[in-house]
Amino acid sequence: MDMLLALWLPILVCAIVLFFASFLAWTVLPHHKPDWKKLTDEDRFFAFIKEQNIAPGEYLFPMYEPKNSKDPAMIERYNAGPWGILNLWPSKPSMGKNMALTVLTFLVVSFFIAYIAAAALPRGASFTEVFQIVAVAAILAYTAGSVCREIWFTRPLRAKLMDFIDGVAYGIITGVIFGLLWPAAASMAEQLPAVGG
Repeated sequence: MDMLLALWLPILVCAIVLFFASFLAWTVLPHHKPDWKKLTDEDRFFAFIKEQNIAPGEYLFPMYEPKNSKDPAMIERYNAGPWGILNLWPSKPSMGKNMALTVLTFLVVSFFIAYIAAAALPRGASFTEVFQIVAVAAILAYTAGSVCREIWFTRPLRAKLMDFIDGVAYGIITGVIFGLLWPAAASMAEQLPAVGG
């Protein structure tokens, strides 16, 4: 437990560095730009959505319900397509709120990665040992979380690959930060009063 408490600096540094890496990935680097496409007739689509007065939420179309599984009209609509998901937000996105939640997410994930590292590694672990455990845990955290959702509610393969590349980069960055700051954290842990675990 004392080692986990001593890892506050790599946890904080990871959250900040990963926030900026995420910012660069989505706003500066070109690899996410082709992930989103513009509708051909956006104005008509907007008018249709407003006219329908659809409440915010996530909509699957066509909506295939077990109770209608034998209905010939439903079967024909389902087989004919198109298929997809419409996600309507409750309000205009708040950049400040979303940035704060992104930092919070990176903090929480970094805390759990620190927990794994503190449980799996000795205080005197080398950079390579720390990097190996932490980078693998972080890569799993940043790449595997959405796989099951992607299997069922898919996005284009290219977008998935770009997210996977980002996740691997975030994992490597996390491994490097923990590897570099591990000796200082181990030294700090030795000075802390025993907390247990």
